Amino acid sequence: TDLVDSKYIARYLSQVEYKPYPVKFYHIYNLRSLTRSYEALVHERSLSIVNITNCLDKIFPEFKPFFKKTNAPFPSSTALYIMRNYLLGNKVSSMTIASYNKMKGELRHTISYGRFIELKELSINSIGHSSDILLFQLKMYLDIYEFLDSKIKDTISKIEDEMNTHFKEYKTQTIKGVGLISAATIISEVGNFNNFKSARGLLAFIGIDPGIKESGSSIHSKCKMVKHGSPHLRAVILNCVRPFVLYNPIMSDYLHKKIQEGKHYFVAESHVARKFVNLIFALETKHLDFDETLLK
Repeated sequence: TDLVDSKYIARYLSQVEYKPYPVKFYHIYNLRSLTRSYEALVHERSLSIVNITNCLDKIFPEFKPFFKKTNAPFPSSTALYIMRNYLLGNKVSSMTIASYNKMKGELRHTISYGRFIELKELSINSIGHSSDILLFQLKMYLDIYEFLDSKIKDTISKIEDEMNTHFKEYKTQTIKGVGLISAATIISEVGNFNNFKSARGLLAFIGIDPGIKESGSSIHSKCKMVKHGSPHLRAVILNCVRPFVLYNPIMSDYLHKKIQEGKHYFVAESHVARKFVNLIFALETKHLDFDETLLK
C-alpha cells in the first residue's frame, strides 16, 4: 500500500476496539484440524483399498468376492491375515487345518473351517496369475493401508481426548445416531452457535438451503442446494441423515412422508437434514440434552 492508504488503515485500526480470541477458539481450531486430518486419512485409506483390490483382481480375483459374502467391511482382519501370511507367498492352496487353527488362535473372530476349505479350493482353481511385481505391489499397498489405519486410530483417540476434555458441554453428541467423530466435526466447523441469530442462518452457513433464482419479476425458490460454506460440515451433516433416521422413528416417518409426496429420495433426505440442523441449533443454543419429543 502507499502512504495515503497506510495512513487510513492505521487510523481505522486505532479506532476499533478489538477483543482477544477466547481460549475456546484455540481448542475449536485444534479439533477442526484433527477432524479434517481424520477425513483426509480415511480418504487415503479408501484409495489404498482400491489399489489392493486392483492387485487382487490379477493375482486372485475370487478373493474379494469370497469375503464380501460375509457382509464384513473389506479388508477384514481375516482377509488381511491371509493376504499377509499366505497370499504374498503363493501358499493359499497349501493351507491346512494347522494353518486354520493357528489363524483362529491369533484372531478374535474369523471364518468357519468350511469357509476356509472353500477359499482353498478357490485358490486351486483360480483364473488369476501371480508375479514378483504384482506381489511386491500388493505388499506395498497392504503396508500403506495398515499404516493409514493405525494413524486413523491414533487420530480418533486424539479427537476423543479433545471432546472429553474441552467439549463436554456441547449437546450435539447426545443425539441418537450421531457418533463422536460426526459430533466433533459439526462442533469444530460451526464454532460458536450463538454467532447465528436463527437456525435458518446456520442452514445458510452449511449450504443445504435451497437456492433462489431471479430473472426480472420471476422468482424461483425451489432450486438446488446453494452449497455455500464448509464442504466438510455439509458432508458430515448429510452423512448423519441415515443413522439419524434409523435411530429416530419420528424422522423415519417424516422421510417416508416426503417420499410419498413424490419427492426423490435424496431430496427427502435433504428435508431431514434441515430438521437435523434445526435440532442441533436448538440443543446448542438452549443447552438441552436430546429428547425425542423435540422432534415433534
